[in-house]
Amino acid sequence: MLKKIIKQLSSLRFTIVLICLLGVMFILGLWVPQKDLLRDIYYQWKQSSPRLVFWLDFFQLTSVYTSWLTLSFWFSFFTNLSLVLWQRIPVVRKRIEISPARIAPPETAPGYPFRESYLLPDGMDGAALMKAISTRGYRLIGSEAGFYGVKNRLSPIAFGLFHISFYLILLGGLISFYSQFIGYVDLAQGEQFQGELYQYNSKPYPQLPKIGKIPQASFTIKSIVPHVVRNTPTGIDVTLVDKAGQSHIVDINQPYTDGPSSFVFRHLGVAPLFVLKDATGKELGGSFFKIDVVGGKEDIVRIGDVTFKVHYYPDYELKNGRHGTKSMEFNNPVFILIGEQGGKKIGEGTLKKNGTLAMGDYRLELRDVPYWVRFYVVKQHGLPIVYLGFAIASIAVIWRLIFFRRELVGALREENGVRRLVVAGRSEYYKNLAIDEFRKLFGEIFKNRS
Repeated sequence: MLKKIIKQLSSLRFTIVLICLLGVMFILGLWVPQKDLLRDIYYQWKQSSPRLVFWLDFFQLTSVYTSWLTLSFWFSFFTNLSLVLWQRIPVVRKRIEISPARIAPPETAPGYPFRESYLLPDGMDGAALMKAISTRGYRLIGSEAGFYGVKNRLSPIAFGLFHISFYLILLGGLISFYSQFIGYVDLAQGEQFQGELYQYNSKPYPQLPKIGKIPQASFTIKSIVPHVVRNTPTGIDVTLVDKAGQSHIVDINQPYTDGPSSFVFRHLGVAPLFVLKDATGKELGGSFFKIDVVGGKEDIVRIGDVTFKVHYYPDYELKNGRHGTKSMEFNNPVFILIGEQGGKKIGEGTLKKNGTLAMGDYRLELRDVPYWVRFYVVKQHGLPIVYLGFAIASIAVIWRLIFFRRELVGALREENGVRRLVVAGRSEYYKNLAIDEFRKLFGEIFKNRS
């Protein structure tokens, strides 16, 4: 009974059925809004069709990828794949073993496209002949009356490795898919990141892992130093200090990693400290504002009931009555602000660090201009397994294509006092190349005497 169950679980038909069932589940996941991936659409749909969504939730169709049905299909699929791999082991073992049963008459041995007969030179006996073949990479068994030889005997192991690599790639991809977290976080100089979900940008909303936790990294941004040379951004040094007190540098091509989590630099902005005062000098409000104005963009700053439209020029110049920047270098950073209150304009002007701008009954101070950076945050547990799988697959393919298996059978025959070697050879593939190789091999041994 157990053998029948194992046979069914490892059958190709069962594999195809599982692939089809998983495909159906994935199609349902694309058609039905998933509450973990499309939160806004899901909740809108739930409000408009509560009864329908109730039943979809009941059957876990709004969380298809983590439903017990999908996970059971995946478990069955990996069980099937594991059984197939296990059944391949005896096949590979049988192929790499050298058995006297492989010795066959070279004149009639089936499956050997190369057949030749060579005159044995004077002074060469059977032992010397077999030694000459062995020194060219063949492992021989038998005697001069009949022998079998194989080169690259372990080549079939590469076939098994390739199956194992497929298993690892699929397993790593599955773990990555279910544990993947993707989000964006904006952090200014001096700001601390504690790995809380609320610290991530709400647009786009983070892609939460279906299984597991969000990144648990914790660090503080110590400094942000952009590098611009001859009007061309060349890099950025973001120094952060982790919870252990260790400093790390993040650059354009150098992310910060904490276990399976990576923080990749994506964008630079400025975070000016604006303070608004009334005519008497009383502070009405102020804060560091992470605004996206680098590159000529406009952003909005709100302090109380006053709104400021902000433009930023890193290397400010006033040319022909128009605001502009000489370069992208941060040589003379200036803000251009337009203040509005109640929909009416109350003032406009330029503002530098440590400067003050009067707007109607208000005074706006710029006390500091640090930078902020946007990190692309991704967490995946299965990537090392995927990389290992691809590495094993590459090794297996190279092994199979370059170190392919060659086999030969031979025997010494004596007729009328003349000794001759009768030999037959074959290879896994490259039939014509193998025939040329065998001819060259024995041509070198016998000095082309035939």
